[in-house]
Amino acid sequence: MRRRLIDAPYKHRRKRFAFAQPRSRPHGGTRSPHRWPYGKHPRSHFMGRLTRLSTRTTAAAAGALLLAGGIAGPAMASGQAPEAATSSAAASDCGLETGDQAAQRWIPVLTPPFGADHEEQGAWDTKNVDTSTYDQCAELSWITVKTEGATASSPSTIMLFRKGAYLGTATNGSFGFAPDVDRVDDSTLDVTFHYPQDGDSNADPHGTATSTYSWDQDAGKLTQEGQLPPHLNN
Repeated sequence: MRRRLIDAPYKHRRKRFAFAQPRSRPHGGTRSPHRWPYGKHPRSHFMGRLTRLSTRTTAAAAGALLLAGGIAGPAMASGQAPEAATSSAAASDCGLETGDQAAQRWIPVLTPPFGADHEEQGAWDTKNVDTSTYDQCAELSWITVKTEGATASSPSTIMLFRKGAYLGTATNGSFGFAPDVDRVDDSTLDVTFHYPQDGDSNADPHGTATSTYSWDQDAGKLTQEGQLPPHLNN
């Protein structure tokens, strides 16, 4: 009887001690005695909340700075600014040939200066051509062509272009004396022709005729209004 009374509390203490032993892991190992045994450590929970709060604060500050203009916004997917994209789209409408290339390509197909039946009397000059008036991006531009070894009264003709595409000549035939061509706008040209009147010398003609050439965007064709030298009206 005395032995039972002594052993009972001793056994109770052993059970309490056994309860405090580290619990076994499912794979057979034991927890580290230094690891928090009751789920997530309070300090880890606190650090997680602090990290999330810091992230939100940084994002809010960055958004405010972006709205204030302190940071540049994201670039376009194409890598171009809107102005550059617009310029590129406009450039795609331009012709591919330069003025010199257009002149060398189309002058040889012109009707000879003195007519198809008089090729031996002269040829168009393909070497000394002013192509500065040609614009491969303009709705309407021109190149004035003269004959080889031209004098003041030698034949001339005007080749017309739309964005580098050859439209034809301004008149059905050549005309004497170099014309004056003035640009009105991107699609309109004023041409003043000179011709001799009765009694005029070939070096000093007094007759003039002015025509306006326009590219009609709606009709999709070249239009001409005004006067032409008398011999071109026949």
